[in-house]
Amino acid sequence: MKFVLLFNFVLLIFRVFYVLYYPLDLTPEEAQYWDWSRHLDLSYYSKPPMVAYLNYLSSSILGYTELAVRIVPISFSFLLSILTYLFSKKFFNEKVATISATLPQISVGFSINSILMTTDAPFLFFWSLSLIALWLSLEYEKTIYWFLLGFFAGLAFLSKYSAVFLLPLALLYVFFYKRQVLKEVKPYLSLAVAFLMSLPVLYWNYKHHFVSFKHVSTLATKNSSIVNLNSLLEFLGGQLLLVSVIPFFFILKGWLFGWKDKALSFLTLTSLPIFLFFFAMSIKKHVETNWSGFAYFSGFLIASYYLSKSKFLYPTYLLSFCLFILLHFSPILDKIGLSKLIPPQKDPAKVGIGWEALGREVSKIYRGDEIVISPLYQISAELAFYVKGNPRTYCLNLGRRMNQYDLWRDGMKNYLGKDGIYVSYLPIDQRVLKGFSGIIEHRVLPIYWRGEKIRDFHIYKLRGYNGNIKEESMFRSY
Repeated sequence: MKFVLLFNFVLLIFRVFYVLYYPLDLTPEEAQYWDWSRHLDLSYYSKPPMVAYLNYLSSSILGYTELAVRIVPISFSFLLSILTYLFSKKFFNEKVATISATLPQISVGFSINSILMTTDAPFLFFWSLSLIALWLSLEYEKTIYWFLLGFFAGLAFLSKYSAVFLLPLALLYVFFYKRQVLKEVKPYLSLAVAFLMSLPVLYWNYKHHFVSFKHVSTLATKNSSIVNLNSLLEFLGGQLLLVSVIPFFFILKGWLFGWKDKALSFLTLTSLPIFLFFFAMSIKKHVETNWSGFAYFSGFLIASYYLSKSKFLYPTYLLSFCLFILLHFSPILDKIGLSKLIPPQKDPAKVGIGWEALGREVSKIYRGDEIVISPLYQISAELAFYVKGNPRTYCLNLGRRMNQYDLWRDGMKNYLGKDGIYVSYLPIDQRVLKGFSGIIEHRVLPIYWRGEKIRDFHIYKLRGYNGNIKEESMFRSY
């Protein structure tokens, strides 16, 4: 236990200093979720409200800073490692518990969710607690465990809609191993608690024409085809990378051969169906790598069990550590002459580069009363965080799908007659110019990463907003 605490405490300190001193700005998704926290609501267009609530809490304590945004995933990662150790020790033994509380922490997927404040960070935390509570409920059948199951499941649902997988997975395990529990009252207590906690989100969607559910269903079906081999291979490659390669094969071993063991069966039934669901989806359409990430809390426990008996344990730690270092410090590739392996334009880190510089540049021409707009919510969100004074920003619809900013458009009328600031990757669209009486100033800000230009920002100071911007219908697509 002492080693686990020390290992994860060192990681916690490393992550705090990484956020404070490494030139990785908030990613657009992080900035968007932070902006949500300035407009607290029962739910939001694409996601439930937990990420906004946690951002509000941390920002109230630490101010509008990058550390305030990212302290939540850093803290959740530390807490989950300790809880995983205690849970895994009940499942297996000290060695397996130590592996399960340390190895995932340096894997690619868990490392990302231990730094970036996206919806995955709270979701993975509460999803994991839900599985722990589910096991304890089924094993000990105490009312408190069933209540905690419903509570954590409710928090997981308030974090991400993927939490709905918990009920069918639980029923699947109960069907095979604990069928008699369905005749008791306690499991339905869990359902009642989780359902009550979900009501605010359901009510918000009712009031907003169920836009969240339309959005999710569109993601699941849009651009699908009969067979898409590229998306399938991309999905499988993404899953390998997510768990840092070697553990995936030990997870697969458990999925194939662990059915005779009750504990491994529980872990398999709470991970394999998730993997298969998104695997099947990837046959027809592109699937984001992180969508199936919540399968790997159980998955890593399986891998830890088999790795504890394997000669591949130390090579697994070594490879995971190397990928951990590369993930956090990709410029190392340039130092050792391997920049072509992941060139700057394909470096995932570039998504968090240049936003503070953009904020400083816009701040030079922002006087405090201009309307700040962009055709992309990613830019609008970053401007809200990094421009001095954290202005209220807006997002124009020039042909994109709907997003949360479309629900906040009423405030734009308050800027009629005032000047504006427009930012995009491309020169200003003529449809936008019709909403102003002219251009005051145009600046181009190039952004460099690892010695190469990765993007340009076109920044415009515009005169006299008149509200006549020619936009697409905001409900064109969910």
